[in-house]
Amino acid sequence: MAIALDRPEVERLRARLADYARLALDRAGSYALQIHADDVGAEHLLATLMDDEECAAHRVAIHAFADPQTIADEARAMASGIMIGGSDRALPFSVHGVRALAAARRRAAVRGDAAIEILHVLLGAFEHLDEVLRTSFDDAGFDPESLERELGPTSSGGVSESGPLFRHFSDEAKRALSAAAKLARQGDSPSVSAAHLLQAGLQSHVRLERVAGIPASRARLLLRGRSDDLVEATGEPLSIDGALEGLLGRVPGGASTVELLAAFHGGDTLELARVLLRHKVTPALIERARTAFQDPCG
Repeated sequence: MAIALDRPEVERLRARLADYARLALDRAGSYALQIHADDVGAEHLLATLMDDEECAAHRVAIHAFADPQTIADEARAMASGIMIGGSDRALPFSVHGVRALAAARRRAAVRGDAAIEILHVLLGAFEHLDEVLRTSFDDAGFDPESLERELGPTSSGGVSESGPLFRHFSDEAKRALSAAAKLARQGDSPSVSAAHLLQAGLQSHVRLERVAGIPASRARLLLRGRSDDLVEATGEPLSIDGALEGLLGRVPGGASTVELLAAFHGGDTLELARVLLRHKVTPALIERARTAFQDPCG
């Protein structure tokens, strides 16, 4: 169970949903956990509903001549979590991708550096490749010690290990993160992995290729077909945020996913209501379709 049921009110609201709507809520919790969110929000639920081709809410959106995937992507872009935006959709960082970024921040903080640079990201990414890939890079001549030396002497900068993850990344490092996300999208990867971060860092500068002892072209060959990180995120169950709690409180007992969809048009989910309205998924259309589309059993 990815949603914390530590409050009786949350358990009561969840229990009031019909079986398939309850399953959708639980999937939203799992999705929020997978993208490293602090809690489960209405945005996670809308994205989950639009991603599920079997649920009635998804089919209502199609009935409105909307594109459920576009709605899901817009909801994802608004959702909490560790993600990076792009021209078409936001992508989460994988489990090892997040660990690589955290390692980069930790190295910069311990050294007292003023910012998190590409060198920090390269070293963090290499540390969090799987063992087989690290061995392949070692055999190809990858030299993390030279990258470490390239960082230079320690200083008394301002990088902290706490607070928002991306706060202290330099502009150049942020561009490398965007390049890593582009690599992930080009490969139809579900997330930005440590491997994507490593390849993007190497191809950002010829100088870094020389210091690392391996060209980006060689790294690309070593990573071909091996970049995805499919490790499931684990952690404590997440609480639901106030907007989602309010949404669940607006639906009738035994609510279907269509009634969940209708509830986005009220309360504290105004931005999501605007998304639905832009795609012509209006309250009137949902009301007309309420009985025409049914969720699967169970």
